[in-house]
Amino acid sequence: MKNIPIKNLIEFNEPILDSPFFSKAGYAISINNNIWCLDKDKKINVKYTLNFLNNELHNGFLKTLSFYAQNYSAAHTFNVNRQLLTYIKSTKTDKIKADYLISYRSKLNKQNEYFLGTLKGFLKKWHELGYDGVSDEVIELLDSWTLKGNIKGDVVKRLDPNKGPLTDIELMAFNEGAVQVFEQGKIAISDLAIGLISSNTGRRQVQISHLKIKDLLTGKNKKGELMYLINVPRAKQRGATFRSEFKQFAITKELWTILNMQAESAVNQIEFLTGIKIKDADRLELPLFPNISKFNSRLNLTELRQKLTKDELHIQSSEISRTVKKIAGAANIHSERTGKSIEISSNRFRYTMGTRAAREGFGIMVIAELLDHSDTQNASVYIENIPEYAERINKKVGHLLAPYAQAFAGVLVNSEKDAERGNDLNSRIRSGGEGIGTCGSFGFCGARVPIPCYTCIHFQAWVDGPHRRVLDELIAERDRIKKITGDIAVAAINDRTILAVMEVIRLCEARRKVLN
Repeated sequence: MKNIPIKNLIEFNEPILDSPFFSKAGYAISINNNIWCLDKDKKINVKYTLNFLNNELHNGFLKTLSFYAQNYSAAHTFNVNRQLLTYIKSTKTDKIKADYLISYRSKLNKQNEYFLGTLKGFLKKWHELGYDGVSDEVIELLDSWTLKGNIKGDVVKRLDPNKGPLTDIELMAFNEGAVQVFEQGKIAISDLAIGLISSNTGRRQVQISHLKIKDLLTGKNKKGELMYLINVPRAKQRGATFRSEFKQFAITKELWTILNMQAESAVNQIEFLTGIKIKDADRLELPLFPNISKFNSRLNLTELRQKLTKDELHIQSSEISRTVKKIAGAANIHSERTGKSIEISSNRFRYTMGTRAAREGFGIMVIAELLDHSDTQNASVYIENIPEYAERINKKVGHLLAPYAQAFAGVLVNSEKDAERGNDLNSRIRSGGEGIGTCGSFGFCGARVPIPCYTCIHFQAWVDGPHRRVLDELIAERDRIKKITGDIAVAAINDRTILAVMEVIRLCEARRKVLN
């Protein structure tokens, strides 16, 4: 690429007066700022873009971009600036001309032609607003083109093992792994709360980051039964601003309890960092997931209340995905499909929720509502190719998958006397009256042994335990449920335990060879 001369940013053909305005998220911006902060997540280095543009285009670009900043989401505004830069760098020009646009389109394929679609909207608005730089000829050319949009749902349709929806076994591995690493002190309560609200609700990163403590609710259903709810701020809705629209989402009591623990932790952290004793009304307005770096002793109560009306005290959206990746790494979660460490992201939880709903027979309208889409356009990918997602696990296939799934989270001991708490009969875990292992935990556990034990970090499996009989019983029960219900998803509920038992059997066989 040839060097494009850097322009003197002060030299405009017509002076641009310092015109302060507010972004859609409520952030004050001066049009002559080098960097525009649109919200807590997105900043645009306007100076960098101007360096590549002819001086004649500076005024039109800044005024049009300011229109976008005031009327569209920060993400969309950020994206149009990025696509303009992509066009400039690809064509090695500093102007917007029809022949350069034709050249640019020739370099795009059907996968990325939507780049030009995004730019088209920006240039048309630039011309519509009456600023110099975009000619009638350019608009006529753009209007004559029918451009392909962004390809939607490709990783869902292909069931991509690295970016698409998770299997039930992978999802269960993440949830169990998150709890285990929290118990081991490897992650904080905020990490656990972020991980489980992501995996259990499939909400977008920005929605989770915008939650406040007051969004944790309880209510009663028509039967008078207690319900646990989250009032989730909506995202990607036309005209919506920070926390302007909401939709309630039902969650389990267990998740609600964890989120309340996080709420208490957030209040304690904020009070410690600021020195402010926060009253009940202000506590409810605090972020559920605060950006701790924004709180210090210089922040007084009046300033705190002002900042709480915007998103700046909330955790950055990108931190949600970083957190779920951290949990997967700390728990050493593997995929039974790839045999490698699982590639996790918050998007994959959304894909999983939509895929599972389609598998259960829900229609496109229900799936769109479940995923909080404003229309059914994106929801259709989930019902176009519904896979038999949880195929029958038998001994032959299971033995191949078990080492890759790494579902067995405990340890193998030669006998009961070698186990921690092995001299305590209350720690003995039985199946069908026979001992299969020892529980190394000193805490109370109300789990229905032995099914949850094989995937528990406290389980100490005995080498001489009747694990093969446990496996036979689990597979027989799986087949029985499948026959009764005809529902593979219900029958597959213990598939991860089956893989864990198979792994224990394999490890026992290897250990016996060493002992003999």
